[in-house]
This record gives sequence, C-alpha cells and structure tokens, in this order.
Amino acid sequence: MKILVYGCGVIGSLLVHTLCRAGNEVTVVSKGAWGDVLKEDGLRIYHQLQHKYTTDHPKVERSLPDEHFDIAFSVMQGIQQKNVLPELARADVPVVVLVGNNLNAGETEKQLLELSDSPKSVLFGFQGTAGLRGERSVNCLHIGKGSMTVGGLHRELTADEKALLDRVFYSTGYKLVFEDDMEGWLWCHAAFILPIVYESYKCGCDLRKASSKDITSMLNAVEEAYDLIQHSGKKIRPKGDEMLFKSKLKMSAMKAMFYVISKTKIGELAATDHCRNAVSEMEWLDLEFEKLRMDSAFHMPEWDALRNSMPEWEDVHEIYDGDRKKEIPESDNTVLKIAAAIFAIGGIVLVIRKLKKNT
Repeated sequence: MKILVYGCGVIGSLLVHTLCRAGNEVTVVSKGAWGDVLKEDGLRIYHQLQHKYTTDHPKVERSLPDEHFDIAFSVMQGIQQKNVLPELARADVPVVVLVGNNLNAGETEKQLLELSDSPKSVLFGFQGTAGLRGERSVNCLHIGKGSMTVGGLHRELTADEKALLDRVFYSTGYKLVFEDDMEGWLWCHAAFILPIVYESYKCGCDLRKASSKDITSMLNAVEEAYDLIQHSGKKIRPKGDEMLFKSKLKMSAMKAMFYVISKTKIGELAATDHCRNAVSEMEWLDLEFEKLRMDSAFHMPEWDALRNSMPEWEDVHEIYDGDRKKEIPESDNTVLKIAAAIFAIGGIVLVIRKLKKNT
C-alpha cells in the first residue's frame, strides 16, 4: 500500500519503521536537516527494550508529492498539526490519521475538511512511545512491536476503515486499539499527563524530590480533571474509566505506580526528559485545560495547588529550551528497560487502564 507520513520524530520513526516492515511503499515528508539524514543514512533506530538496531529506507520528500496515497499519517505535536493541514488537505488521499496529543481535535478536523477539495475521513490516533532523537539516529522505547489507539472524533470506525488499518499493519505484530470517541480519550490522557508535568517542573525535572504527599496530590488532581471533563460534556474514555477512582484497590495501585515513576530512573526516561524537551507542547496542553476550566468555572483545588507550585511558563522556557537533547544511553539493566518502556509517558495511561480491567 502507498502511505504518506508527515513527521518523523521518535513516535513517527517507530511508525515509519513498522509501516516499512509491513511491506508498504512509505513516503516521508521531512523538510529540515533530519530529512537529509534520512536520505543519506536511512531511518536508523535503536530499540532500547529489544536490544537491536534497525535501518529502513522510506522515500523522503521535501514537500507533498503529486501522487495518490491509500492513507496518510501526520505524527506531531498537536500545536504543530495546524501547520501541515493545508498540505494534508491537498493530498490525494481518502483517509488521514492525526497522531499525537491534540485537545483541539474537533477544530482540527473541521479545518482539514474545509481546506480539502476532495472527501476525506479524518481519524485520530495515539501511539505509546518514548525516547529521544539524536543527530543521526533515534533511540526508542516501546512495548513489543508497538501499538496505537485510534478512532473517530465522536464515532466508531467503519468496517472499511478498520479493514484498511488492519491491512496497513498486516503481519507486523503492531497492536491497534479501536476507540469510539477520541476527543474524550485525548482529554483523559492529558488529564494524567499534566499533574506529572506540573510536579516535574516544580522539582526542577527531578521527580525524586517529590514527596509522598506530592504523589497523592498528583492522583487527586487527575481525579479532579476527570470530573471536569465529564462536567464539560466530554466523554470519559475508554468506557468504564469514570469508575477508575471509585476503587480503593485501583487507587492504591495507581499511587504505587506514580511512586515508582517518581522515585526511580523511570521518571527521568518517561516523564522529565519529555518535559525538558517539549516545553511548548506541555504549555499548550496546560493552556487548553485552562480554557476548559474558564468555560466551566470548575473548582479544582488540588490541580490549582500543583499548577501554582511550578515556575511561570516563561521561566520554564528559559530554563529548558536551551538544553541540548541527549541520546538515551544504552544500558545492560534489562529490568530497568522493561520498566521504562512500560511506564513511558505515552503508555502510562494504557497501563493503568489495563490494570483497571484486570481488577
């Protein structure tokens, strides 16, 4: 199948690797220096958990090719998605999957459809992946062959859409989880992320400084955010997660998980590294949540206490935007690698939800 991919960072790299492994004809649009690297070296990934390197050679273009594609994936921060919407709208492709954090999913879908000259199905996805991109290669943390939660804004996928995605990832072992309301899913995911972000910046991106009281506050803030989401009329997703905070057993398990994230190397690999390297994305998620707060006038004392304890965003940018990204060191500690992969920030919510279903 012919597949178009915009965005080839850590998340996009694993996706491109998987699509190539399935035997698809993959075209990556990359306009910067990274595009030159992909052309010269191919896409080189070190898979931390799997102890292996892979090299793939997708076709690399500077701009949208004048070709027909069966499906397109745009893999980037939600704040950046709008920059590629005009090109995606011009693309000769029937299905577009927007992958990544996006609290403006409804507006994004509307803009893309309004700009498009031809009919398109717009889907939203989230791939649980962590890692860092170096100058010539990518270090990637992922569980198994990788996975994606994918669905429509407020609808289940059609049988044809599911069949298309199944064909795209055929025989790769990549897991697809179909969701019926991705707007709700993405908001619930952000509800888990942001309290960890606030605490990370408060602690100077060293979660080992977080106290037991701080960890409890993070969980309480997540619960308040879920209440806000439900109060605003958005759906809690996956289904059944509205009961996530009603069980003492589940709360104890989540507190233990947050404690492990905070007190071990896991927190650095899964949370604070991302906070250091994606300040603009974290700020954007925060501001979108604040807009929802203002619209709902919802009381969230634990959330406010955490948020107010971190530096101002201007100061956070000054501290971290100048930091040079570091490649994740290769380690022989298999246990650490497994734990880091499980608790990677893109997978934290997935693990908690699996735990919920099993208790």
